[in-house]
Amino acid sequence: MPNLSTFLTLILSVFFLAFLVFPVFAVTYSAGVMSGQYVKYGNFVEIGPGFEGLGDQDSLTLQVTNVAGSQVTLLSTGQFKNGTDVPGNGTVTVWDVAAGTENGVPSTQGPIIAANLNADNPIPPPDTYTVNSTESRQYLGVTRNVNTLIITISTPDYNSSLTYIYDRTSGMLLESSSQTTAQGESGPVKSEYSYRITQTNIFAPAPSIPEATFTVAAITAVIVMLAVVLLRKRI
Repeated sequence: MPNLSTFLTLILSVFFLAFLVFPVFAVTYSAGVMSGQYVKYGNFVEIGPGFEGLGDQDSLTLQVTNVAGSQVTLLSTGQFKNGTDVPGNGTVTVWDVAAGTENGVPSTQGPIIAANLNADNPIPPPDTYTVNSTESRQYLGVTRNVNTLIITISTPDYNSSLTYIYDRTSGMLLESSSQTTAQGESGPVKSEYSYRITQTNIFAPAPSIPEATFTVAAITAVIVMLAVVLLRKRI
């Protein structure tokens, strides 16, 4: 039965190759944060109608209080510029980065996604969005690899573009912005909002060089130059 033998060998080879290839291309959806880590947002900007009150917000902090597998528990706290708490201050939510759920309910455009995703990788829930691009950007003076998600929505009444930038290593949101143009009675009405990270312990900010360091360096350079001049005169 040479034909049958050849056929079985071919089938076994295909299965063996599939076993080797599939794990390489499979996407692993896992959490990239630890309990105690946090991200603080600020620089809240609102332009036009639709986002009233966002520009009055001073800060929003999301702190990781627990990580269980792909589930991340976040504590949300925030304040307005006048010192009062924002609505929902103290809210605790559980995000599952593998299922794409918030407290068990499918949710998109959340504050955290799975870690170490790449361009064109799907973002749960299934059949919703994919990572548009993976690139390098600077935050708090540190260069980070980030995943960009851009969503465009077009209807007869309005057109919107939403941008979310996630830290690739941790999966945490670093900045968000939106531009919307609605059809008003007297013409197009534009609205925008944006905010970004201002503080975190997920990655260390770039160290600042004290002014004294520059002063010492300048004085040292002058002393060296004078010494060289004096030595040349003696020679």
